[in-house]
Amino acid sequence: MPKFIRRFLALSIVSGACAFGQQGSFAQIAYGGSWQTTITLINESDTLLANVTLSFFGDNGLPLNAPVVGSGITSAYTLAIPPGGLQSVVLFSSDPTTSQGWASMSVLNGVPVRGLGSFRFLLPNKTISEAVVPLSISGSAVCIVPSLSVPGSPSVILVPFDNTADQYVTSVALANTTNGGLSVPIEFDDESNHQLVTDTLQMTAMQHVAVVTPQAYPALAGKKGVLRIHQSTAFVTVLGLLSNNTNAITTIIPITN
Repeated sequence: MPKFIRRFLALSIVSGACAFGQQGSFAQIAYGGSWQTTITLINESDTLLANVTLSFFGDNGLPLNAPVVGSGITSAYTLAIPPGGLQSVVLFSSDPTTSQGWASMSVLNGVPVRGLGSFRFLLPNKTISEAVVPLSISGSAVCIVPSLSVPGSPSVILVPFDNTADQYVTSVALANTTNGGLSVPIEFDDESNHQLVTDTLQMTAMQHVAVVTPQAYPALAGKKGVLRIHQSTAFVTVLGLLSNNTNAITTIIPITN
C-alpha cells in the first residue's frame, strides 16, 4: 500500500445543522510531507462582493493553525471575492510531517460561493499526482455536483470501493461539521452484495476521522464492492479517494439510493 495514502483521505459527511453559519465544507485538507491543498472559490453573484471565511479544524475538532501561502499561520482566513470573481487559497508547509483536518466555509449575507479543493502530492520521482473534489454545500443550496440528499429523499449513499491486491487502495475521511455528536451507520458489501463489514461511527462535535479502508477493516483487504452509508439526517455529502500502485490518486463520486 502506498505509504503516503495513510495520511490522506477524501470522503466527507455533512449532517444536521452546520456550525458557524456554514455555507459549505471541505472534509479534507492536508499539507506538509509533500502534500499541498489548494482551495479555489468562485463568487457566483454578478453584483455582490463575497466576504468569505475559511475556518480550519483538526482531527480533534479544535481550531487548526494552517499555513496559508502569503498570509502565514491561521485557523481562520478571511478573503473578499469580487462579483463574478475567483480566488485561490493555498495551504503549504515544508515540514516533512503531514498535517490534516477539514475546512468550513462561511459567507457573509449568504452570497453564493462555490468551489473546488485540489490535493497535490509530490511523488518520490518528483512527478505530481493530483485529485480534485467539489465543495460540499450545506443546507438546501444548489450543489456543484448533483444533490446527494434533500428532505424526504432516500438516506443511503453508495460509494464504490476497490482494494484489489497490489493494484488499488480506497481511503475515506469523515468530518462532522456540527456542534453536536453524530452516529453514522456504515456497511461494506462485496460485488455480490454479501456483507463484509458493518460499523457505527460515533463522532464528536466538529471531529475529523481519516482511515485507509483495508487498514481500518482488515476484512476489506483484496476486496471490492460498495460502501453504504446510512444516515437519516437531511443533508449528507460523500466523496472518496482511490490510489493505484503507481501512487496516482483520483476521486470517487458517490451515488444516491
